[in-house]
Amino acid sequence: MIVNLKLDLPDDIFDANLTESAFADRVRELAILELVRLKRLHEHEAKTILALERYELVERMKAVGIAPTEDIFAEIKGELTKAIDSKRARTGMKPKE
Repeated sequence: MIVNLKLDLPDDIFDANLTESAFADRVRELAILELVRLKRLHEHEAKTILALERYELVERMKAVGIAPTEDIFAEIKGELTKAIDSKRARTGMKPKE
């Protein structure tokens, strides 16, 4: 199923620097990224829909304030490592290397 959205905008906002087509493409991209933020689409689905390489999707996600999965996992891993190291320090266990 394809969903089409309609926006009522004044005609005079579009010109050679901002065409209606370019604006529609940007709104589509932002809508898809918002669906990723809302967890309604997976990142790989957005990548496919937008016909982007992974690094391009990551750049666009970061530009609108969405943390990509690998950043979230890295943050979680860092927090777990700190917690484990803290526990080891309290119990006198030697840290793993």
